[in-house]
Amino acid sequence: MHRRNLLAGIAFAGVLPVVGSAMAQSGRTMERGKMQALMGGDFATMSSELALKRGSSAAVRTFAKLEISEQAAVAEAFGARPGSAGVSARHQAMLERLQAARGRDFDRMYIDGQIAGHKELLTIHRRYARSGSDPMARGASTVAVPAIETHLAMLMTMQKSVG
Repeated sequence: MHRRNLLAGIAFAGVLPVVGSAMAQSGRTMERGKMQALMGGDFATMSSELALKRGSSAAVRTFAKLEISEQAAVAEAFGARPGSAGVSARHQAMLERLQAARGRDFDRMYIDGQIAGHKELLTIHRRYARSGSDPMARGASTVAVPAIETHLAMLMTMQKSVG
């Protein structure tokens, strides 16, 4: 009975998706850098899925489509199913704020969130490209770094136009 209450508490705190995903990697835990990259990618994907529905700008919706497909490719290169890592509590709160936003307010919040998220992902992928233990994922991180830099440039341009 106590174990059931403990598991319910963990799930409520939003930790269970992360723990379950990490443990699914051939019965061993996933290394931290890999999990961080996947969780950041899941946030980018989830917020981009919202952008496809709520974005008022064609540029936002176009970027969202690109982001979803690229994050799916990164997840697969990392040996994970897209969406399997979950998101941090901070990212979940950002997603909830995005769900409440509409129109240009949504576009601004989405772009700001993507800029912050891409800066985090850039740091994570640079580090993983140098010292990650999985050669396939390390290669994906190496390729991801210039793509993330390009995305940041695109997002900064979009930010200026949305105001």
